Amino acid sequence: MKPAVCLTCCLLLLSGIRDGVKGVIKKTLDFDVGVLYEYEYSISMAVAPISVDFGDVPLTTAEAVIQVHSLWKNPQNQEEQLLHIKIQDLKLTPSSTDTTKPLAVDEKTGGFAQIKDVFIVHIHSGKIIRIFDTSKDNTVSLNFKRGLASLFQIQTSSGVMMEDDATGRCQVSYQALKDEIIKVKDYESCEKSITDITFSDQILRISSAGSSKTVFSMEGRHIKSVTSKEFRSVVLDEQTTVGIHISSRQLLRLLSTKSGNNKEAQGELQEVLFSFKGSHVNYTIHAIPAVRQSALSGYPVSSILDHLTANGMNISQLTTTKAFLQLSESLRTMEKNDILNILKKSDKKMLPILIDAAAAASTPAALDAVASYIDIADPKTAPLLEKFLYACAFSSQPSPHLISVISRILSVSRQTHETALIVLGTVIKKMCSANMCNLQEVEEAKKLILKGLSASKEETEIKSYLLALKSALLPETVPVLLQYIDQSKSLSSIVLSALRKLPSQHITKEVKEHVREIFAQKKKSFSAPVRVAAAQLLLTQDPLHTDVREVIQRIAKEKPEVSKFLTAKIMSILQSENPARNIILNVLKDSKLNNYFHLGRVGCSSSYTGLIAETKDTITSYDFDFLFSETGALKQSNSHFSTQSRAGSLHSLQVSLELGGFDSLFGTEPAEEAEEEELMAGMSVMFLGVQIQPIVFFQGYGDLMSKYFSAADGPMNILSGNILVLKQRQSIILQSGLQTQIFFHGGLSVDVSADLEFSLFGQEAKSSVNNEFSIVVSARAEVEIPHMNTTAETVADMNSSIGFVTTVNFSDTPMQYCLQLIREPLLYRERTSTQVTTRNRRKTAQQRRRKWTIPGEETALHRDNSKMCRHLI
Repeated sequence: MKPAVCLTCCLLLLSGIRDGVKGVIKKTLDFDVGVLYEYEYSISMAVAPISVDFGDVPLTTAEAVIQVHSLWKNPQNQEEQLLHIKIQDLKLTPSSTDTTKPLAVDEKTGGFAQIKDVFIVHIHSGKIIRIFDTSKDNTVSLNFKRGLASLFQIQTSSGVMMEDDATGRCQVSYQALKDEIIKVKDYESCEKSITDITFSDQILRISSAGSSKTVFSMEGRHIKSVTSKEFRSVVLDEQTTVGIHISSRQLLRLLSTKSGNNKEAQGELQEVLFSFKGSHVNYTIHAIPAVRQSALSGYPVSSILDHLTANGMNISQLTTTKAFLQLSESLRTMEKNDILNILKKSDKKMLPILIDAAAAASTPAALDAVASYIDIADPKTAPLLEKFLYACAFSSQPSPHLISVISRILSVSRQTHETALIVLGTVIKKMCSANMCNLQEVEEAKKLILKGLSASKEETEIKSYLLALKSALLPETVPVLLQYIDQSKSLSSIVLSALRKLPSQHITKEVKEHVREIFAQKKKSFSAPVRVAAAQLLLTQDPLHTDVREVIQRIAKEKPEVSKFLTAKIMSILQSENPARNIILNVLKDSKLNNYFHLGRVGCSSSYTGLIAETKDTITSYDFDFLFSETGALKQSNSHFSTQSRAGSLHSLQVSLELGGFDSLFGTEPAEEAEEEELMAGMSVMFLGVQIQPIVFFQGYGDLMSKYFSAADGPMNILSGNILVLKQRQSIILQSGLQTQIFFHGGLSVDVSADLEFSLFGQEAKSSVNNEFSIVVSARAEVEIPHMNTTAETVADMNSSIGFVTTVNFSDTPMQYCLQLIREPLLYRERTSTQVTTRNRRKTAQQRRRKWTIPGEETALHRDNSKMCRHLI
């Protein structure tokens, strides 16, 4: 053979191999011209409470026959194609165990009225570009078609990519086998759906998860069958038995192929679409939620109040919590005048819960109605106005209008000025957390606080504005806070407390320099509580090696109680996950610092942490700090309770007790720093991240004696009300195009009181904080298909009481103290149910109730504390 001929044959052979390989790699889904493909299509779906198995609830099924043929192919690219799809003989079956005959769907069936209209799918390289359909203003039919069209979206080569389907845009992975193609969707990668409606500052949190696997059985380039299984779940992070899960399956199976008169159109794409008969509209593959009202709304307010009156209103009872949730839903849809009339006609005993419900609704109508009813200019209405302000502070839906209402109260009412400032700061923080910090109303509120602070001369006024800045937690106000960091004891304490709450990146070199000066007392002397607060900031906020070493070195130079507290704090940090832990360990490698002589301090002051309770979902812990004077008198205590879940940390309660001048009261020699201290006792409380206005039990010896001999009115109420802790509506679109609406709703009723008792003869002081509470949380799912409605629900509630008691005995030196954390029995109840309604006939498919009681107990806080309690009590 001649060389030229041989070379030509080799090139032709290689060219053929290349084209063959290319054909295998680029092989995609294809429908032959002039062939009608007929498929059997079915969708089955089950929705149930998260704690109920799918086998215990009905399975809703839809079946149909699908006809598909090729309408057009791109002459230049055979991978671009228009598919003509028609749905026939659609039937719905409410339950696989139901004896009811399948419901045939015709043109008159609501929601599916246009289901049989032909729709066109534009596919390019196995991906759906768009859908053309005649369904105008018919979301249910259109979503159903989108779900069906998604099954024709396929990639025949293995790989990972972003893909659009009825549920949205997500990452999918393809695995190509011999006769099968497996597609798995990663729901963690999905772009957030705009259908999620969540209040911006919820106390409780919701998590969702999903999985999807689709198996394509292929015969050459044609789909033989498709099986797609999908699971979705939405649960409450703090109690994962409260939630909903959904199971869905799509099945497409080829019945027959036959030649028909389905000629393929010629020409460009736009020409083909223009010439196609009917008014087809261009849609994306993404399904759109069909929004409708839940059965949760629409409770008559008069009926709720009558029921509440009949059962008696106790702020910590479950009946009150449930009524509060119903009222907040009802007021959300009402006009201002209607709400105002309800307030005017209601019994005065019902006003507190109506105010709480209006603040939880957070609509302009509800807020304005309460402000108008109370008459904020009247001093006599101060108690109701303060109640309204705290309700606004706990609002889970901060808004510019809420800012305006609080600012108006601040400018009119002098009786509630300090409370209004704190609440304004709290709402500013919530607005900024919701990315609304640059709104005009928020900017004006910031200026109002800063302007008021700069104009204030009296310490009490300055303290109020600093508390507002502490509540707002604005990084840009750090320079302003630093102007007051080295002022009086109370102002310095507020500033240091505010700085400790800021993220560490805002604790600049300038801030740390000021804090170092306070701890080392370089320019002036500071009280022990202020200095230890400065030391804690240096140890916990992005700590530097030099600062940690300086604090540890100074332990030996400090007075016994301060050195004992610092040692206890360092040991507490070493037992935690605090970032400072590793730096402290590194510093303690120095044997000159890490020895008994240096760290073995004796005193009453202490700092320690521990667990209160642990479940599979949450861990509840405490953090206690106690600082005593050098003569053994309690100067300051800080108690912090928090709950950790997979959603993060929830700071439930923080109580700070401050005492002064007790050294001289009980005849002990006062320390040098205590000579000028006034006899006083005060308390500051933060509940769920909201600063409550500090309270003063007494100030001065005369005030103490006056209250000691006067008739006792019982514990002082710190906070009493109802709080919306959870409000979320979410539309979940399944791959089939069917929609599930999920509603979470939760309310907390709480009554926090405090008391301080003195026995001058017994030389004993006892402070107590008691928190009675009840909480109700529900998860509800509604699936609505024409003629059928499935509802699944979980409702959980609990109530209990937790008391924290501090007893200090002054009769001996050093003084002895006992801490008691007492929890009353906790009753937990949970109810699940699933109901199916078919043609206005309701059937309960599943219902279960369970309850249990967790016995009350007194938590063993610390070994040394337990010994002292046995001695004192």
